Amino acid sequence: MRQAPPGLSGTIYIPDTSALIENPDGLDQVLTDGNVVVLLHQVVEELGRLQASRSKSDGVRHAARQVTRKILDYRNRELIHHHMEDLLSDRINGYSFRPTPGGGILAWEPDGETMLPYPDNSGDNLILAGARRIAQVAAQSAERSYRVVVISEDSNVLLKCDAVGIEAENLRYGKVELESIDQVYTGNLEVEVEPETWGRFLDSGDPGERSLPLDVLPGTVREGALWNAGVVLHCGEHVLLTRVDLETERLLDLRHAQYWDRKRHVYKPRSILGMTPRDPFQTLAIEFMLDPTVQLVVLDGPAGSGKTRLMMAAALYLLVGQPTALRFSSRSASLAPELGYDNGLIMLRPEHASSQYEMGFLPGDYEAKLTPWLEPFFQAIRSLSHLNDHDFLEELQATARLQMLSTSMLRGLDIEQSLVTVDELQNGDRHLAKTLMSRFCDSSKVILAGCLDPIQIDNPYVDWRSNALTRIKETYKGFGPQVAQVRLANNYRGPISNRADQL
Repeated sequence: MRQAPPGLSGTIYIPDTSALIENPDGLDQVLTDGNVVVLLHQVVEELGRLQASRSKSDGVRHAARQVTRKILDYRNRELIHHHMEDLLSDRINGYSFRPTPGGGILAWEPDGETMLPYPDNSGDNLILAGARRIAQVAAQSAERSYRVVVISEDSNVLLKCDAVGIEAENLRYGKVELESIDQVYTGNLEVEVEPETWGRFLDSGDPGERSLPLDVLPGTVREGALWNAGVVLHCGEHVLLTRVDLETERLLDLRHAQYWDRKRHVYKPRSILGMTPRDPFQTLAIEFMLDPTVQLVVLDGPAGSGKTRLMMAAALYLLVGQPTALRFSSRSASLAPELGYDNGLIMLRPEHASSQYEMGFLPGDYEAKLTPWLEPFFQAIRSLSHLNDHDFLEELQATARLQMLSTSMLRGLDIEQSLVTVDELQNGDRHLAKTLMSRFCDSSKVILAGCLDPIQIDNPYVDWRSNALTRIKETYKGFGPQVAQVRLANNYRGPISNRADQL
């Protein structure tokens, strides 16, 4: 008995490899409401190569395996169809087109030639050729007109589609629903208040215990006052730094990153291992990193804003303490606060090179292979060691409290009683974000850092909406007293570095 296809939506989606890797669940999301989704031969080939690639990250390989399993599941249920010409022309001829559970139709690419004048030795060109053939098949339908759309996260594919007149768009599923990068949560608020607020704050208690009610903030600003938001109050000639406590509905005094100068009656930033915060946002970052009640701190900001150095200064202070001129035996008590990070410091960073040239095979053992990726951490440690005339690296290694971790080694790991620093998180993907954040026990503290500037994103499979840093920032936005986020603003490397922003 002939079976007619379900009511088709009139849209044919052609996902390329980059879109499926970015979000494996995207295949299920577009297979809904009568949409037709066509699997290209070139995409299946690329998925197979990615699963075995040694040059791609664990997240990319995992996503390729996940997509392939989804496709195999549809195949085993006989839900991938041939004869697209019959489907689109409504000539069923006895062939049964069964819809997927979401109500879409999944089909294989029709046979045909590659598209001239583009050579067929390019994967992108083969994808374009497949899309052109599908568009030609769809154009032959006498019953209705079809809209053919290529879904891709590859900028080159999108541009080539525009050049040859094929409609193309980014994958819309699994990304943060924001229109611009400026809408990503910062964790900071700045507001002008009446000068009298300064006196009101000083009269509320002793230093470290002072506070103000949230109603000192204008109504529109108060809506963004989430848990542990750092609020910079400009009170006439004074600048007041506070943090939001939603339980008491008050703006609290900072306890860890500044001190009260009783002689001059002003707050001053506290120096940590010789590093003094240079602006209010760096002070807020130090505050949350030193606060033992905050388990997750997320820093983002431009290159040169001090993210790596600040996180390493805080980490070393929490683990080692402030070195002094006194010398202690190896069995002496640590000068660090007693916070229970007995397993020490774990450092990791997504392994994505900042250029198109691969590093190739790295000789040596596991530690030797990881060291080049973690060099920014070591550079910060060496700088702080020189500043304090104390070899922090040697102390951590002598006490077995330093561990370098690859992002590919996270699965199955429990991270407990540890202080974890993760840098360049904008190069991580969905897989890394979920795997990383599910590793942490409540006895650990994690400090994440990265830059959302698209120029700083070296991973070709993510953008500012879909990378691990943005996902974590938006997922943990206003989560509770255990989480704090700070956006740093200024590049302090110098005028040459600042000028580079115009390159």
